[in-house]
Amino acid sequence: MTVAERRLRADAAHNRQLILDAGRAAFASDGIDVSMAEISRRAGVGFATAQRRFPTKEHLLREIIAEELSGMQEAATDAAPAGDPWEAFTTSIRTCAAHQALHPGLAGAIAESVSAATMTDPAGHIASMFTSIAQHATTTGMLRPDVTVGDVLAILKGNAGVIAHSPGNEVRASARFVELALRGLGAT
Repeated sequence: MTVAERRLRADAAHNRQLILDAGRAAFASDGIDVSMAEISRRAGVGFATAQRRFPTKEHLLREIIAEELSGMQEAATDAAPAGDPWEAFTTSIRTCAAHQALHPGLAGAIAESVSAATMTDPAGHIASMFTSIAQHATTTGMLRPDVTVGDVLAILKGNAGVIAHSPGNEVRASARFVELALRGLGAT
């Protein structure tokens, strides 16, 4: 491989990351209706370069959501206290909901993506994390036994709606909604 080929590949990887970063910022602040032309402008790359890396906006959005879900799962796992099953369960939901509130333009897309992924792959990603910690909270008698992953998804979808209708107050409105929803899931 020549030096020019390595440089081109490094440039291509750099441009790809610029597009991902610009897309993430654009979607989070302005919603998923931002055009690829606007994203490529914000990334400082040509539209053709953006299309070579991500043929459609949906390809870019899918990759960003996958990265966001992975980051949320890691953050929720890190934040959840080990010894208290109820706190582990609620901390995971709070972490995901807080992420939605901090990225309002992606909140609905993330909730829909998790819901769709749960339908096609119930053992995958965040759904499996919630299922595992919910089972532990249920067996210790802290979580109602009838709570399902679908209930958690309903909270995240509802949270996306609260966020969408609370411009400028997303974080506080989201936190209040989630606390109210969590009260209904406790066994006591």
